[in-house]
Amino acid sequence: MRPLKLYVKTTLLASAVTVLVLAVAWALIGVRVARVVQEKEKNLARVQAASLAEHFMAWGVPHNTPAWQTAVQRALYNNPGLAAVRVWERADERNYRPFAATDDVTKAPILLASVRAELARNHAAEYFAAQLEGVEGARFYAYAPLHNEFGQVEGAVEIIQRLDSPASLAWSYAQSEAWLALAAVILITIGTYALYRYFVYRPLGHLLTAMQSARDGVLTVRAPLQSEDEMGQLAGRFNAMLTQLEAMTKERAAQQASLQERVQEATSELRERNEQLADANLEVWRTSRQLSEVSRLAAAGQTAAQFAHEVGTPLNLISGHVQLLEASYERGEAGEAQQRLGIVQEQIERIERIVMGMLDRTRLDSDTTAALDICAVLRRTLDAAAPLLVSRKVTLNSELGNDLPPLAGDADHLQQVFLNLINNALDAMPAGGALRVTARWEAARREIVVEFADTGHGMTPEVRARIFDPLYTTKERGRGTGLGLSIVRQLVQEHGGRVEVESAPEQGTKAQVFLPAESGQ
Repeated sequence: MRPLKLYVKTTLLASAVTVLVLAVAWALIGVRVARVVQEKEKNLARVQAASLAEHFMAWGVPHNTPAWQTAVQRALYNNPGLAAVRVWERADERNYRPFAATDDVTKAPILLASVRAELARNHAAEYFAAQLEGVEGARFYAYAPLHNEFGQVEGAVEIIQRLDSPASLAWSYAQSEAWLALAAVILITIGTYALYRYFVYRPLGHLLTAMQSARDGVLTVRAPLQSEDEMGQLAGRFNAMLTQLEAMTKERAAQQASLQERVQEATSELRERNEQLADANLEVWRTSRQLSEVSRLAAAGQTAAQFAHEVGTPLNLISGHVQLLEASYERGEAGEAQQRLGIVQEQIERIERIVMGMLDRTRLDSDTTAALDICAVLRRTLDAAAPLLVSRKVTLNSELGNDLPPLAGDADHLQQVFLNLINNALDAMPAGGALRVTARWEAARREIVVEFADTGHGMTPEVRARIFDPLYTTKERGRGTGLGLSIVRQLVQEHGGRVEVESAPEQGTKAQVFLPAESGQ
């Protein structure tokens, strides 16, 4: 369904408003007009009765002549709105009889009592009565007295006026309004069509044409200014918008040209930068080679430092046992001296194994692992470290659990782990203290936990965060290489375990080694 045009909508709206206004006017005015018309008809009946009475009194014709009948017929003929005309004469003091009438006098054989009373007072009388007989409608009765030469009432003229009903008058008024509404709708339609055609659609068509041209890219088009009304203002503002848009388009084109030039300059500069970057990459590659050589040298230095640390531990033990051996010989304790010599021999053999295996220490060889009794390894380690503990005034408390499951590992490597942890504990207690070594089985996690707890000066959180970094040490120069805990973590990880350290300043340090039990336990 095609949409209605604007003028059609306006016409329908205006017509509806017009019809509504006329309907309201008919509803409010129609009844009042009917009453006004009826009142005019009543006044006309009164005037006609008085005029006819004056005529008859000045006529001087006897009452019973046919001239009276002719006169009342003529009066009825001259006024089609009259229903009847009657002339009454006085029969006695109280009664009146008609002697000339335009209708059947038997319908009104006597004059109404109220009218007689008015005539007796020698006044004009009028009486209204609505009769609902058939389709005759309402009637208005007007009376005028007839006086003789002595001024006495000798009769009366009766005018019966036919009154139109309010409904009929309203209907007549409504018919007139219907024609008026139809004429108004026709005029509104013609006027609205002409108004929109010449003052709306024509300038709007020009404006739409200009919009389509602007949409197609032709920004030089302009809408004609044909009037100064709202449509003219709309066209003027549209033209101003097109002018501004045309200027912005030209400015954008200029910016695009400038931007293209800048892009070309940036591209040329980028090409130069790329060439410089290629040269820089070549220089970086050369520097990387140099750094690689430096890294290898650093690795070699670290290996040497590690070697010195690994060898230094058993050498310290040998030195301590040699001193004790010398003291034993002086006291004549040959058996204890023999035992000390056995330990010295064992540490020397261990130095040889360290030297031979220094280059392939990155992972455990499966051929060197065996089922170990961790408690036996700990006892041998504590026996070897006993002289150092005594010389440092450190009390040893050991609690090695019974029935610990065996684990797969290298005894030398684990002994190195434990000795490093003991040496760190001794360094943390320069004035002496207590070292507690425990070994227990954690069934829930299937791990053996070896714990070293000292009463030394402890560590700050910052130091504890870096203790496993290679070459990091807080010891005095010449007393530490910074590789001890790094080696400990490496060896424990090679056994499938982990190391955890808890420490606080002046509260000692607790190092825990978690080692998995041998598979199948």
